[in-house]
Amino acid sequence: MSLANKEYADNPKFQRFRWQLFHTLLSKMLKCLHPGMTVPKIVHCGDGSYRQVIYGIGPYIADYSEQCLISGIMQGWCPRYIIRAHCVHQL
Repeated sequence: MSLANKEYADNPKFQRFRWQLFHTLLSKMLKCLHPGMTVPKIVHCGDGSYRQVIYGIGPYIADYSEQCLISGIMQGWCPRYIIRAHCVHQL
């Protein structure tokens, strides 16, 4: 059983409504991120210096091993230092 009636799927007015609804909702959800993507923010970086940063949203493409490293999804490994997690606890 279908949850939605597809009777108007090919109707240009309905297609435009769906497009406007999707983009309006997306705009509302991302609105809180807008200041960080337009106004520079001073950030203390890992090398000890301060830099102006403007954040952005975009795709990040990497091979599987790099994705695992960045997201930390490999169990038993420390994603930051690439050493076994139990070694970190001994430090």
